[in-house]
Amino acid sequence: MNFTPNNSATDAGIRRGILTFANPRLRDWQWPMVEIRGQRPGPHLCVMAGMHVNEVSSIEAAVQLQRRIAPAQLRGSIAILPILNLPAVPARAQYVCPIDGKNINFSFPGRAEGSFSEALADAILGEWAADAEVLIDLHGGDLCENVARFSICQMTGDKDHDDAALALARCFDAEIIAALDPAEMAAPGRACTGRARAGRRAVMAEAGANGILDPVSTAYHLNGVLNVMTLLGMIEGPPIPPTRDQVVTGRYLWIETPRPGLLHARAEPGMRVAEGQILARILDVFGDEIAQIRAPASGLVLWRINHGMAGEGEKVFGLGLPMEGRG
Repeated sequence: MNFTPNNSATDAGIRRGILTFANPRLRDWQWPMVEIRGQRPGPHLCVMAGMHVNEVSSIEAAVQLQRRIAPAQLRGSIAILPILNLPAVPARAQYVCPIDGKNINFSFPGRAEGSFSEALADAILGEWAADAEVLIDLHGGDLCENVARFSICQMTGDKDHDDAALALARCFDAEIIAALDPAEMAAPGRACTGRARAGRRAVMAEAGANGILDPVSTAYHLNGVLNVMTLLGMIEGPPIPPTRDQVVTGRYLWIETPRPGLLHARAEPGMRVAEGQILARILDVFGDEIAQIRAPASGLVLWRINHGMAGEGEKVFGLGLPMEGRG
């Protein structure tokens, strides 16, 4: 890994420049990065956005964050990658990296000898964020989806780790905290899952819809990062208090369409739904109902696809099942 600043390292503690990796699969790419160094020692924080390039409110939050941190008031350092999935930018590709067709979000902890997405995931965790106290991954609202304001952390079964992970997730003013079941660590997954496999801390935040720049969602991301920094002792001041209930869910269910057709949703992100409740009706092109999508269990809707058509087997809802004993 190499970071080449285009300004002086003493430029008010802020360095802007280009990040590169030596892995042959990555070395032709250059990632714009900002590093802010405080004038006092403290933790190192890594913040990334743009894993899905249409989730623009999270990208905007990463851009605004650069302007909000004064080195004189900062303990430690923060590194910011505003756009991770650079190959997706020209075509505004949804979800995947066009080089290998994989979703980077489910490629962690990655493999150095793997495809582009796997190599990038490996470089992010093994090099860029290797010495970070916490990694924050900002997401939310691709072109055809609407998401609740929620945060994600990975449970491991270790109480100290899990309590710390939940504390990070609570820094975001979330309707729902998706505390992923430890079974998620058995396969490649999100960055927070990859970090948890190594005993390290990370949190993922979701907010936004339709690939639209939304100031409210941007503020959700930005304020959440600032709260994490307050929690870590990197900046002074009281945290920004939550305004939402922050219900903690455990199992994360993906709900698919049984048949292709026109999708008429009956449930929205953030809603509580009961087992068996109709989430959507599927109609054919003559307007006749040909199928229903029902909740397989009682829970909270994390997100839904909001395009009017869906293919058979397409994932169209995310559902979180409340975790007993957690508020």
